[in-house]
Formats: sequence, structure tokens, C-alpha cells
Amino acid sequence: MRTMIDIAWHALELRLPLANEAIRRLRPVGRRNVAAALIFALMAGSMATGRVSAAGPGDNEIRIGNTMPYTGPASSYGIIGKTIAAYFDKINAEGGINGRKINFISYDDAYNAAKTVELTRKLVEEDRVLLIFAGLGTAPEAAVQPYLNSKKVPQLFVASGASMWDQPRQFPWTMGWQPSYQTEAHIYAQYLLENHPRGKIAILYQDDGFGKDYVKGLKDGLGGKIPIVAEAPYNVTDTAVDAQIAKLKASGADILFDVTTPKFAVMAVRRTVDLGWKPVHIIPTVSLSIAAAMQSASLQNVEGLLSAGYTLEGDDPAAAGDPAYRDWAAFMDRYIPSASKSNSLTVFAYTVAKAMVEVLTRCGDDLSRDNVMKQAASLKGLQLPMLLPGIVVNTSASDYAPLEQMQMMRFAAGRWERFGSVRSGIDAGSVSESFKTIFRYGTAKRDLATQLNANTVTLMTGSFGSTYAQIGADLSSVLDNGANLRVLPVLGRGSVQAVADILLLKGVDAGIVRKDTLAYLERKDFANNIRNQFVYVTKMFNEEMHVLAPRTIRSMKDLDGKTVVVDLPDASTFVTSINVFERLGIRPHLLYIEPRLALEMLSKGEIDAIVAVEGKPLQWLSQVRDPNLHLVPVGYEKPLQEEYLPSTLSSADYPNLISDGAAVDTIAAEAVLASYNWQPTSDRYRRLSLLVESFFTRIAQLQRPPFHPKWKEVALKAPVAGWTRFQAAQEWIDRNVPSAGAAAASAAVEVPHASKPDRDDPLYREFLLWRANRLNSKR
Repeated sequence: MRTMIDIAWHALELRLPLANEAIRRLRPVGRRNVAAALIFALMAGSMATGRVSAAGPGDNEIRIGNTMPYTGPASSYGIIGKTIAAYFDKINAEGGINGRKINFISYDDAYNAAKTVELTRKLVEEDRVLLIFAGLGTAPEAAVQPYLNSKKVPQLFVASGASMWDQPRQFPWTMGWQPSYQTEAHIYAQYLLENHPRGKIAILYQDDGFGKDYVKGLKDGLGGKIPIVAEAPYNVTDTAVDAQIAKLKASGADILFDVTTPKFAVMAVRRTVDLGWKPVHIIPTVSLSIAAAMQSASLQNVEGLLSAGYTLEGDDPAAAGDPAYRDWAAFMDRYIPSASKSNSLTVFAYTVAKAMVEVLTRCGDDLSRDNVMKQAASLKGLQLPMLLPGIVVNTSASDYAPLEQMQMMRFAAGRWERFGSVRSGIDAGSVSESFKTIFRYGTAKRDLATQLNANTVTLMTGSFGSTYAQIGADLSSVLDNGANLRVLPVLGRGSVQAVADILLLKGVDAGIVRKDTLAYLERKDFANNIRNQFVYVTKMFNEEMHVLAPRTIRSMKDLDGKTVVVDLPDASTFVTSINVFERLGIRPHLLYIEPRLALEMLSKGEIDAIVAVEGKPLQWLSQVRDPNLHLVPVGYEKPLQEEYLPSTLSSADYPNLISDGAAVDTIAAEAVLASYNWQPTSDRYRRLSLLVESFFTRIAQLQRPPFHPKWKEVALKAPVAGWTRFQAAQEWIDRNVPSAGAAAASAAVEVPHASKPDRDDPLYREFLLWRANRLNSKR
């Protein structure tokens, strides 16, 4: 009984997020219910990737959740939530949406991210809302973004212009609404380049994601063509910005880019007036509300202030004849008469609520969360009342930025006046990081070159078309973030070459190598002290051994004395093949040719078998249709159990070679992401740490289509026996992976009914290996 408990416990610990729940369930009964725990652990893989059911609406309602700062430092934005609620009241009074009334549940988070997390969980798990809508604030909404995406709950039309809401590959359940802060800043850059090309810029900004997004957008848009002579951050807890304004004025700047929320915009305007400083003064659209900011700063002080907008102003007499404006005014008078029409935040709320109603209407009777996101990501040329003429909503599965156009405005005679044409903050060419690099090259050559090289990590992969090569390409696709992190996957020759390149080749930071390659090198004494020179970042995935041969070859022992292709001498298959043959006492004649190139030789009878050790399914092997060929089974014999795992190849993997429902036993070798054991004080260690942080944080994205299915086998916590983990990787795991004790307080999850374990499940294979090692150690 004790052995079974240990087995179950070990199996549980390999799949931490769901295993923690099983551990929690075991403790009240003294760890006795090991069978249920083991079943739970073995089912973890399928549960982790299974579809999350949407919270179904009632027959007559659609539950929509929201958090809003009705109190606290950002309480001026609370009018957004009140206006949305009033608009939904209007919709309900008119019969609702497709016969259902909207139940809008909005909680006060006081602009406190911790409170936002608590209340969002309540909305999802207790109130069972269909979606979260128009939650306000960059920091509060960023705090719940991973949770909502893990639960597959739409986080729609976030009331923040952070660029992070437009990342459909990483966060497919999150979508923003307004033009992003970077998009808006690009428009200000366009204006300054056209009208003040010889100016000098000073920047006041909120020291968080909100402020830094604007600053990045301005700098990208300017491309170094107008100098930024001073920058001064402030914190939301500050009581004044006097010192910052004094510093910026002293810089000699004649342009002030003022990235502030309403409270601090008022402070900045007043202080510039007090100091007699009269720069070209630009404020962001989040602070242009006359009621929330301009009147508090005193209207004569804000004369000439610049900003940009994308909606009609509520007090614009020029818009009074517009039917859309009249509808809005009638709505305001009837449903929220206490709100000021001069508060542009009410217009924002009105338009975003209309967009939400449009999406839900298009859903028809299919109010699943999947369909809500599908409709939200399919808005083409949508014209909404109160958007400026020429500004339309466009979204797609690859573009989660609904609005990307704005028009410049100047404050004059107590109101905002639009001027110039509607501008797009997105230049089609600007999506190219290389274009932007070239654009900046002439003005910042040395600094730019240093920046680009400082955060570049080179990763050695495998030969063209190999699993390693695709894994490297996936990493680059997801992690490459321009100057902040460049991931350069390099085509190599396989595991042996990757080890040599990591040890000797200049500029190579890491590589994908086979665990058995490292063990073979050590056992044969080809690499002195390799365990101290090499560290692993994480175990990656398992690679199955494929042995393709005529049907006359029925077992591995039939290959004794036969001619077998085992890939190039520097590749991974080469090492695994000779290692397996040695351990099984088989002595074939080996040829060193790429497996895909040896197919014709096999068909002609010039060779007896081809061995390929790669993650299934192999593309070239899937295309083999010769009825005389088959996959030879590789038994999980005792000599192989020390270094390999049991696995199977199925008809689903190779329908042309394996009959429907059948399977072929084989073994699998473990691939790891490895690097040289850099010292923590070295620059190479710093670069690799950047890779670790980005890679580990985004592992969930890599484990979804269209990336290689082998990503689903990556378990960051799983140790690689006998080898030391890269220090920064271990530190990340210590910080981010909860202990079993902490996880014991997690919410209850139903233990699934017992079913036959999946033999291809990596957890199951790990369990079998552990069991084999335990049994062998007792013999």
C-alpha cells in the first residue's frame, strides 16, 4: 500500500496545477484514496486542455460583469459605469436583446488591482456572468487578464487604451475598445512632425503601464526626429507634480507631452500657469473631459490645450442637428439626467455600450462564450452613433483593436474644437519592427545597435523540417519582442551538434538537446565534467523512436547485422540509435543519411530500415504509403528503462502505416532546453534570464494551436534527473509555482470518473518510468 501511495503522490506532483487539488483531497483522509488521486493526475492533461463551458444565460437574462472605480483615486471614471447601466436600462425597457434582459452586475474596485481580482472572481464563480465588460484601468484589468483567459471568459472592450489588449494570440479572450495609447501618441507625433519639427519636447507621465505606453508610442512615432530633452514620472499616490513641472520647464522644452489622468492633468495645467511656462501643451484623451478636468483647471488656463478625440463632444453646438446626437441627448435626459453632457466620459460609455449590444445581438440564440468572442472579432466597418464621421470599428481574429483613428482637437472659448482630417494612428509599414529599426537607424545608430544586440538570444535547433526547428520557430514567433527580446533560432544538425555549439560557438546562448545525448557523452567520456558545464532550463517534450522497415522485419532483434539508416552523425537520432542498439545487444551496419532522403533506398531494398527519433507525427513519415513497409515495435525492455520512457504510435499518428484502432509500442527520449552554465554576473546569464521570463510566462500560449502539439508535453516544474537547472529558471519556478500547502486552499474540482489512461499522455509515461526505476532498485 505504501508503494502505491508514493506512486500516486509522485504522479500528482508532475502536473502541479491540477495535482494540487488532488493533494488537497487526499489530506483529509490521510492520503488513503490513492486510486482516485492517480486517476485524477492521469486525467489532468485532458482536463487542462478541455473546453470551459460558458456560464449559460437564464431564459430571460444575459449576465454581464463589470468592475469600476466608483470611489478612490480614479472615481471620476465612475460615471462610465453609471452611464453603461443607464443604457442597458434603456435596452431592457425596449424589450432587451433577442428577448433577453441584460443583468449588469457592476462592483466598485476603487481602482485597486487586488480588489479587482477578488471581485472578478466573484463575478465569474459566484455571479456566473457570461462575460466581463468595460472593466476600467490598465493595472486592474491586467491583473485579471490571465485569470479570465485561463477560464475562457470574454474580457470585452476594456476601458483602457493599453496596447496589451490587442494580443489575440497570447490573450484570445481579451479585447480593448478605444484607440490604444500608443496609437494616440502616434497621432500626436504626426502632428508635431508636421507643425513643430524644430521643437524640444518634455514629458510628464504616470509611472506605470498607462504612462509608459504613451511615451513609447510618441518615441516610436517621432523616430528621433524631434529631441526629447526631459522626462519626469509621477506616481498615482503623489499629492502634487510641482517638482516635475519645474524640472521640465528648466529643460528648455517648448512642447509638453502631458500623460496624466484628470486629477493630475489639472495639477499640471495649474502649475505651468503659475510658473509662466507656455509650451505647446498636449494632454491625452483620457483627461479631456470638460466636466472632469477642464473646469477644475479653470477654463482660461486651458485655452489652447491640444488633444485628440474619436467621439462627438456632448456640448458641441455644431453637432446639435445630428440625429445621432439628438438620440444621445434624449437618452441622457431620460435615463441619467444628473450627469453632465459636457462630460465626454458619458459619450465613451454610450458608444462602448452600443458596441456591446451590437455584439450580443449578432450572437442570436448562441450566447456561448466562444460565439461572443467570434462576433466581437468580426466587426467590419461598423458605424456607431457618436463616433466622429469617418471613424469606424474594425476587428478580426488577428486584430483586436476596434478603433485606430482620431482627430486633433484644440480647446478654445470653453470647448473642444476639432481641426484637420481624421488621422490613423497605424501606419501599415509600422507593424514591421525592421522598418522601425531602419527608420531610427540614421539618428541613433550606435545606441540602437547596442540595444538590439544586448537583448538577443541565439537558440540552436535542428535540421530543416525537424521538430527542433519548428519548436525554435514557435519560440521566436511568440517571444520575439523587438528590442526588448530577440530570439534567433538557428538551424543546426541535431542534439550532438547543439551540444558542441553551446560549448564552443560564439554567440550561441542555448539549444535543444536530447537528455540521452548528454548521458552518452558522459558515459563514453567524450565530454569532461559536462554536468558542471551544462544546465537545463526546462524539460521540453518526449521524442518517439520510429523504426520503418519491410514487414519481414518484425522486431528490433531482426535488425542485427542489417543495414540501418540512423541520420547524420551530429544529429539526435544517431545517438539514440547507437545507444539503443548497444543496450539491446544489436549490431547493425549503420548508414548516416537523413531519414527522409533514404526512403527511396528502403523501397528499392538497398537498406533494411530507417530510424528517426523525433516528436510524432513526422511529416515525411505520414506521407509513406508503401504497403510493404511498417513501423517496427520497440519494446520497453529493462536495459532501456534507465534513460527512456514507454510510448506508442497510433493510427491517428500514421493512418497509412497503422491500421485503425491499432498501436505500435515504442520508446521516447526526453528533449531539454539546455545552456552553458553561465555565471550570474555575466551578460550571457542576463540574456538567458530574459528568455526564461518570457518563455515561462507565455507557455500557455505555446500550448495552443497553431503551435507544435509537442508543446503540450512541456511541464516547467518537472525535474531532469541528475542535472542542474539554470538558476534563473529555478528562481522563476520558486516565485511563480505555488507550494502544495498553498494550493490546498484552492477551490474544489470534481474528480473525474475512472477511465483507461492515455498511454501517450506524458504524465503516464513519466509514471511508468518512475515505477520501473523503483522496481529495478528493489531487485
